Amino acid sequence: MNKVTIYTMDYCPYCIRAKSLLERKKIKFTEINLHKEPNKFEEMQKNSNGARTLPQIFVNDKHIGDCDHIHLLDSEGKLDAILKD
Repeated sequence: MNKVTIYTMDYCPYCIRAKSLLERKKIKFTEINLHKEPNKFEEMQKNSNGARTLPQIFVNDKHIGDCDHIHLLDSEGKLDAILKD
């Protein structure tokens, strides 16, 4: 099983939506909440080639994208392969 990491913030509707998708797919993930760990923002930005919006999702330390992107991958039938590869 792949290691999934998601950077989030409290009360972020996009973060909630992305986590909900992962939970529906029964994918375990590590959540890094930037409200609780603001020092991780630079790490997220560096690893995502400068992305500043939340959430940002990584699979095995590879940047997958934000909420819209993982939903697009899911609608195209590509997300399951990425998550379980």
